[in-house]
Amino acid sequence: MDADVKLEGAMDLCKGDFRKLPQCFNPGREKYIRKVDASMVYPLGRHIIDDIAKKAGAVVPIRGCVLYDTELINRYLDAFREGTMLSG
Repeated sequence: MDADVKLEGAMDLCKGDFRKLPQCFNPGREKYIRKVDASMVYPLGRHIIDDIAKKAGAVVPIRGCVLYDTELINRYLDAFREGTMLSG
């Protein structure tokens, strides 16, 4: 691989300057997403997503950046859907 390979927009994404996610971002396949990007992936408010991520145990703090484990969040949300279907 070439050492000078540059990912277009990667530096802007790290700075948090994007208003839209880059085209390479696929929320269905990403295991971890940044906290600031979570509201673009999940159709919920920022504070609700924060609360869900904490309850699901999906918060991963790394050097001042907070990541969310999407698999844990999805399992947590699916448990509500399965629970309502069983009780209804």
